[in-house]
Amino acid sequence: MTPRLSPSIVAARLDDAPALLAMQKLAFEPEARACQEWEIPPLRETVEDVREHIRTATVLKAVDGDSLLGAIRGIVTGDSCLIRVLVVAPEAQGRGLGTRLLRAIEDAHPQVGCFDLTTNMIMAGNVRFYLRHGYELVEQVQHSEKIRLAFMRKIARR
Repeated sequence: MTPRLSPSIVAARLDDAPALLAMQKLAFEPEARACQEWEIPPLRETVEDVREHIRTATVLKAVDGDSLLGAIRGIVTGDSCLIRVLVVAPEAQGRGLGTRLLRAIEDAHPQVGCFDLTTNMIMAGNVRFYLRHGYELVEQVQHSEKIRLAFMRKIARR
């Protein structure tokens, strides 16, 4: 039996948008269920929204052959890169793929001074993940009755 190589992380293409959106909706469903709020931004996006990010931002995907296993987006504005929609397929979780995707998006933007992101505090594991990777909790905002957002930042390595 040939050992499997670790998933490759490559730039997403426009025709990846439907699969990226499907994975995103699957990944964010537990968050929506936990806070009983189905109108969160990742669940409201359309295929065209994802295509627009592929055209105008950095969208990376993790693939093993033809299988999509994860994705992440980085949107640069000035000296900051906004990290969006880090997702890993359920069958690929717990094997370091989220860490590899996060590192890849950071490495893709050596010119920025910081990386920013927002995550829902109800997903405590997500907050711990980002803290382990050098992000600091900058601010907490009560977005709605059931959604408390964590704004996090990491100063870039230079």
